[in-house]
Amino acid sequence: MMYKYRFLIYGFFILLFMLMFGLMSISLFSKDDPINYNTKTKDLNGVFSVYDGKVYALVPSNGHYEVKGADPASFKVIRGNYADNQIGYDNQHVYAGNIILKGLRPEGLKVLGNNYYTDGTTTYYCARNSENNEALSGVGFIIGLAGEGLGLGDKPQSYWYPFQKLAGGKTYQPKPGFAIAVNDEVAFFKGQEMKESNPKTIRPIKIHYWDRDVRNSNDYFTDGKKVYYQNDLLPLAYNDKICQIGIEGDMPSRSNYLINPQNGMVYVDGKPFDESKAPYRLLGMSLEHAYQALFVSKDALYFYNTETEEVERAGDNPFQDNQFREIAPDVFTSGNKIYFLKATESWARNRGLQSRTTHLLELKGVQAASLKKISHPDSQQGSVWQAGNRYFYFDDLGSSQLMVSSIYEIKDINALKSLASAGRVGPDAIRNLSRTNKITEAESETILKAKTDKNNEWYRSYWLIFGAVVLVYVISFLFRNVKVHPFLLKDDYLILNNLLFKKYKIEDIEKVVFRAVKSNPKMGGYSGTMRIDLKNGKSSRTTLFTTRMTFVSETETQVITYIRELQKILKAAGIESKFS
Repeated sequence: MMYKYRFLIYGFFILLFMLMFGLMSISLFSKDDPINYNTKTKDLNGVFSVYDGKVYALVPSNGHYEVKGADPASFKVIRGNYADNQIGYDNQHVYAGNIILKGLRPEGLKVLGNNYYTDGTTTYYCARNSENNEALSGVGFIIGLAGEGLGLGDKPQSYWYPFQKLAGGKTYQPKPGFAIAVNDEVAFFKGQEMKESNPKTIRPIKIHYWDRDVRNSNDYFTDGKKVYYQNDLLPLAYNDKICQIGIEGDMPSRSNYLINPQNGMVYVDGKPFDESKAPYRLLGMSLEHAYQALFVSKDALYFYNTETEEVERAGDNPFQDNQFREIAPDVFTSGNKIYFLKATESWARNRGLQSRTTHLLELKGVQAASLKKISHPDSQQGSVWQAGNRYFYFDDLGSSQLMVSSIYEIKDINALKSLASAGRVGPDAIRNLSRTNKITEAESETILKAKTDKNNEWYRSYWLIFGAVVLVYVISFLFRNVKVHPFLLKDDYLILNNLLFKKYKIEDIEKVVFRAVKSNPKMGGYSGTMRIDLKNGKSSRTTLFTTRMTFVSETETQVITYIRELQKILKAAGIESKFS
């Protein structure tokens, strides 16, 4: 059976060896970056430098790479705009970092703008920032590191400056908007065609922030009729009310939300929310105490799970008549109730971050009608509010500053005076008030939670390895009484039944010698050995075998009985054997 699947077995062990060797190479053989802070180089523009007669390119997240074949004497960079620092050229080639942009002639190189470059015939888009090279798999990266450590290849490139070659025979020009260019027929985003777009009217959609600041989007665009997320056409018609939401919170702002006020629809990274639940309304634009952006619908609150890339339901809508008002960052009133946000993380020892959760809480024992702001108008940190004889600090530092809740109750009179005064109380002082319990998280009731479980693929791999080991033991247990002969006879050959599967012609064999030896002296276990003596005077290596797949020691009698059985098989094939 092993002989039949020998190539599959070989492939498995080769792959296992390469992975293990690659991992060992990372820690033992991987080379240091050729350039570091102490290396004396000729810096050209922060990306390109000359060292030891060679040109190097800095690729953030990967370090320095030699620009193979580049001529340091004629090498030049583009001056005047840091956004073009990733582009260099010599008298033969144009380079995106350390990679040649094939077909782009250096003598005619022209910067179009928005990271588009042309020589009049060939045009490329090349990103200004390094990005993950998705074409390189994890296994490929490990193998590449092993090859680099042994001097068999260059350092693998898991990050690069991505580029896209545009169709030839066209004239391209930039248009206002990040990574946008057009020809006479259509517009492009990062060198990718924006299908059915009008190149004359393409422009970025506006981002609206809570402080009424308005900026251009880097991801959503329109030609006045259609709407695009990057280069993907979205299924909605443009109107001048459509805008991107400018969220301040660190985690929520990493997704791009577009709203259509005409019908209350929301799109996140180009994906639509459930249209049947519209209209939606964003719960706050600060979200400094949130890991998810919450959207209020008539029946429930929804959020986008960045790990599953799905819109999920957080819980029922608690707001009276579906109405709420934000009175401070992440603090809301509805009817006579006060609601606020809190952000928490769950960590596990040796497993890292497990989940992030945004809590919507109701402040207990306080009615909205009794709440009034008492902090000084010139106060530069959060705000102080009074409800009867109780005082509260409404935080605006956020969870990134270790203030996880948006409402704290003030327990110390000196803390009250300090927070309510016109002077500035720094973040360290506010955190110290929390640590010393002079302000404490306000008593509250949890209304709903939006939770995102971290996708810890690296940890799951350990379970896969553990599962594989268990599977091997289970298979071994199930086949514990199956006999696997130490040899097989096929096509006039005796083939050793091990991973080498060495073959011997039967006519060349003088005899096979068997022995019974102690395999476990402490427990009295025995195994069998066999050696093939050839007619030319040579002998094979001694092969160790057992009577069957088993986890328990075998007796000498069992081994001898099995050897007698093997001798009968050999005799039937005309092969002499000997037991000694």
